[in-house]
Amino acid sequence: MLSLADQLTVPQIFFNEQHIGGATDLLALLETWDKENENASESDKRSPLERYKTEIESKADPVDPRLQPSSEPPVVETPPPPRTNEMIELPNGESASYLEVYRMLSTVLPRKNKSYHGTLYNNCFKGDTGVTAIMKHYNLTERKQASDFLFKLQDEHQMLGHVLREHSFEDSDKLYYRLQQYFEPKVLNNIRVWTDRVVDLSDAIGLVKRLKKMFGKLESKYTDENGDVDYIAVYEDASFLEFEEATCELQQIDMSKMDETTRLAFGINLYNLMIKHAFTSVGIPSSTLTRGSFFNNVSYCIGGYILSFSELENGILRANTKAPYALSHPFSSSDNRLHLALKEVDPRIHFALNCGAKSCPPIKSFTAEGIQEELRIVAQSFNESDDSTLVDEEKHELRLSMILSWYMSDFAPSKSELASKVVEFLRGEKKEKLLRMIASGKTISVKFNEYDWSTNALKSKKFDGVLKTEENSALAFVKKAVSQKSLVPAF
Repeated sequence: MLSLADQLTVPQIFFNEQHIGGATDLLALLETWDKENENASESDKRSPLERYKTEIESKADPVDPRLQPSSEPPVVETPPPPRTNEMIELPNGESASYLEVYRMLSTVLPRKNKSYHGTLYNNCFKGDTGVTAIMKHYNLTERKQASDFLFKLQDEHQMLGHVLREHSFEDSDKLYYRLQQYFEPKVLNNIRVWTDRVVDLSDAIGLVKRLKKMFGKLESKYTDENGDVDYIAVYEDASFLEFEEATCELQQIDMSKMDETTRLAFGINLYNLMIKHAFTSVGIPSSTLTRGSFFNNVSYCIGGYILSFSELENGILRANTKAPYALSHPFSSSDNRLHLALKEVDPRIHFALNCGAKSCPPIKSFTAEGIQEELRIVAQSFNESDDSTLVDEEKHELRLSMILSWYMSDFAPSKSELASKVVEFLRGEKKEKLLRMIASGKTISVKFNEYDWSTNALKSKKFDGVLKTEENSALAFVKKAVSQKSLVPAF
């Protein structure tokens, strides 16, 4: 594409061997055709399709080998192992899938907040009220039937638990229980404890790719002609719960067993998936304060380790480097997640990570085997736009994305040395200009563009920075689980 069109962005459209340009260029050409058609005599008027057939389709096919269809066979993705199609026996003798039972419990079981010894436990129900609710839903005559059913859901399927994880289910007015998802609301992929198929570690990137595709199909249903998304409608769609359950499969992925390149590609893809999930599930932050809470708290559980956006980016992908304005490293020396950190930070990750803002790089997919070339291309593509990087040779000025200010230490030791690093991400005339400016020996004025935090949300929840959690109990439980290297059932 570079040799044919001298462009890094897609699509690039060709009519036979004539390069038209991108989508905007094609629309401009069609508008020109329409105007020419309006001014033509009645006998010469032609529709765009007729003109295409006459001027393009009827001509000889391109002979340039670079424009020939690939001779390589199509890539066939290896399907994951089949799900066990886990069915749960209901107290009325019928059976239902995990999701069907989960939807029922979410609707039928009462929920209230319970204060106990100075700690507030959210979304709980007493054992006896849970039994009564199940009896009413299934028209049962004996309390033991409902009690046994809820006991089984806790013991065999881990769908619910005692608020302190200390008791099995009992038909009691003294003990409180709640659904699995309410134990740690900061964790997005926790509506169930994953007990289904085991995906091979070599398919970890494939799993994220499938999840991305799954969400993409759902998202496209509620995206308007301007590319704006109704995240409220996505959340309310029945398929979103299926996506949320599918993300629980990530609970099995052990990043510590990945090599560096796989962990790098997996981490980038995971971060970009989490953003879409978080925008839909908990909402979008709209201020500096709420953005801080969002990126430091909203999390995924990966291989039993709880990782927030900040911990994934700064702890793992940035090799345990302090986040902008942070006073400490993401992982302390005693943190059992420290071994997940990459050995070195590759600054090009900042041209690959998308936090949902309009000033972010576009979302791409990355592979372990091609990560170096993929990062090279996204770096050049991001900096090709003057909105991201502007080289003004006349003013001897370099304007950069605010990203390079926040993460300057990843790129260069000082602001004055940024130009020498940025030139690596440029090409063509823009690169030649900056090289001449560097060669002149004159001080280059480096300035940073204002960051546009607006999103593509047409409608969305508003993230207010408050995630209802029990700081004195659940978080301590998670930390204990992580320190013991236990997997999700422990959290």
